Amino acid sequence: MMCESAAADGEKRAEYTRSGCRITRGEKPGGERFYTVTPQNGANAAAVLARYMKSLAGKKPKKVLVVGLGNRGMTADALGDRVLAHMRAGGDDPRICLIAPQVAAVTGVESTDIVAGVSAVLKPCLTVFADTLATSRFERLGRCYQLGDFALSPGSGVGAGKTLKARGKTLSVGVPLVIDLKYLGARREGVVTPANVDELVEENARVIAAALGMALGRSQ
Repeated sequence: MMCESAAADGEKRAEYTRSGCRITRGEKPGGERFYTVTPQNGANAAAVLARYMKSLAGKKPKKVLVVGLGNRGMTADALGDRVLAHMRAGGDDPRICLIAPQVAAVTGVESTDIVAGVSAVLKPCLTVFADTLATSRFERLGRCYQLGDFALSPGSGVGAGKTLKARGKTLSVGVPLVIDLKYLGARREGVVTPANVDELVEENARVIAAALGMALGRSQ
């Protein structure tokens, strides 16, 4: 998992409402763009996400690699894997390839190395990373989606990890599902997740998968 996008020096931000969702649009000092989409009152989050995915990805890619990051053995960190479970690829859509590299603690291989190797062979025009995010704001837990045109750094949410590298354009999407106890005023170390994290992971995964389906030119 990685940390969600937090405000940085020189960063530009704007907030507005669109199609029942609260949107925060930002641009990092290096020109990287990102959006935070917070659905309100049953809004169609997938359709709104798809709109911004298209905006960041550009023209319809000929080959897409979707990478579900995280550890499927830990519910809160299984978002990326569950996104892939709700997508069609290969024979159903030869343009789309799906991989879930897991974490080094499970496979013995860094996910960054797996992604680099697969990307070198497939040569995708667009690589999409999906992962659980860590947040410092309790009100965001399981309630918003973040996406940007930059690669994730798996493990940065818990003080580790290095930035992923892949060919072609990059799109990253995730949901804050983990928060450090220090942001809740606790004096002990550790991280916590919402009590209904199982439901949130499944719901969030379905929304992201549906959004990717629409953004890439097919319905789920």
